[in-house]
Amino acid sequence: MRRTFVKICGLRTTSDMEALQGVDLDAAGFILVPGRRRFVPPEQLKVLLRMLPPGAMAVGVMMNPTRDEVMDWFFRADLDAVQLHGEESPEFCRWVKKTLSVQVIKAFTPDEAAEKGTAEAYAPWVDSVLLDSASGGQKGGTGIRFSWERIVEIRKKWHAAKRPVWVAGGLNPENVGELVARFAPDGVDVSSGVETDGCKDREKVRSFVERVRIYDQKPVCNPN
Repeated sequence: MRRTFVKICGLRTTSDMEALQGVDLDAAGFILVPGRRRFVPPEQLKVLLRMLPPGAMAVGVMMNPTRDEVMDWFFRADLDAVQLHGEESPEFCRWVKKTLSVQVIKAFTPDEAAEKGTAEAYAPWVDSVLLDSASGGQKGGTGIRFSWERIVEIRKKWHAAKRPVWVAGGLNPENVGELVARFAPDGVDVSSGVETDGCKDREKVRSFVERVRIYDQKPVCNPN
């Protein structure tokens, strides 16, 4: 039986963390990009990390950070992985991987991930690739769904490089089952799709994860 990696992102309050309790997720993501609505200050991050469900990976989400900024966050908080959401180069990913010895998740738009040579350049230094949409110059966090048919061609490139492909953007409890059933991504990442009035909704979080796990037990029906 396959297991789809499930990450709940954009956690910023103790109430958000309480919504994760007893849920079969794999990772929790924290936005460490100043200026973003879900940005988590360092002292608050420490509080939230103490509420991390057992076995869940703590992921710090950054965008075009400097090396000093990355080091500062990891000095302040016990993070298991960094998710890079900007235009970080393969060399920067290499530096993060070798310096911190943590998992590196690199986010791309579908166009970026499908570009010739991208998988080969990044694969040695990243553990997973995350496909997310962009809107109005903003990468990620848009809540907009891209064309899932793109997953097939992109997955071939990254699986050839032996790297898993996760999907984000516009996911919610109502559509994640279709995504997993039809395209079988290696992982899914959700934020606003499990919120009510800007806060994580326990029932939506539970429903989202349960629907993924239900389809994990079914035969894969994808057009690959």
